[in-house]
Amino acid sequence: MSRVVRIADDAYECAIAYGPSLSEGIRVMDALIQELRSRNESSFDEKAIERMIRSAVRDEIEAAVYRG
Repeated sequence: MSRVVRIADDAYECAIAYGPSLSEGIRVMDALIQELRSRNESSFDEKAIERMIRSAVRDEIEAAVYRG
């Protein structure tokens, strides 16, 4: 089945960069997204995320104090 749809020119150019037609480009992008999702399906390490956030906040506070 096929449909006639309107898409923005930049979206068309983006899809065409991945395949010879709009449909094929969308299929390739979908396959790439699914592959990335399957690689990243490991559960989040909440403690690691918390440490990264705390570190970023600490760095920003130290930078603000140093500037101020």
